[in-house]
Amino acid sequence: MAAVSAHALAPGGGRSFGPGINVKVELGDGGDFAMFESALPPSFDGPPPHVHRVYDEAFYVLDGSVAFTLDGQTRDCPAGSCVFIPRGVPHGFDNPADMPAKILVITTPGAIQLVEDIYTLMGGDGPPDPEAMAALYARHDSEIAVANRS
Repeated sequence: MAAVSAHALAPGGGRSFGPGINVKVELGDGGDFAMFESALPPSFDGPPPHVHRVYDEAFYVLDGSVAFTLDGQTRDCPAGSCVFIPRGVPHGFDNPADMPAKILVITTPGAIQLVEDIYTLMGGDGPPDPEAMAALYARHDSEIAVANRS
C-alpha cells in the first residue's frame, strides 16, 4: 500500500462531481477509508435500496433530515444523527423534506468510484437503463435490492 499522507482542506475544498458531491479523502489517500460530502436537494429520491458486498458506510447528517431505510425499516435522521451500514445490509436513503440536507459519508474507498460511476451513468437524457444500472452495481460487488413481494 502506498504511504498515506496527512492533509487539510479549507472549507469547500476537495474534488467535486455530480450534483453536490465533494470528495474530502480520495480513494487511495486515506488507507482503509474515504470521505465525501453530499448535498441532498429537497424532495430528493436517493438511490434505490441496495447492498454492498465489499463496502462499509457511515453517514453523519450535517444539515436537514434524511430518511434512511435499513433492512426494510425507515428511520428519520435529523442533523447530528449517525448511521453505520456494514457490508451486506440492504439500505437506501432520501430527503423527503422541502428543505435541503447535507450528509458526510465515511466509507470503504471504492464506494466513491461507485457513486461517481452512478452519476456518470445518470448524466444522459432521462432515467438510466435499469440493466445498465444493475451491471454497474455488479461491477462494484453491489446489487440493487429487490423489494419483498407479498
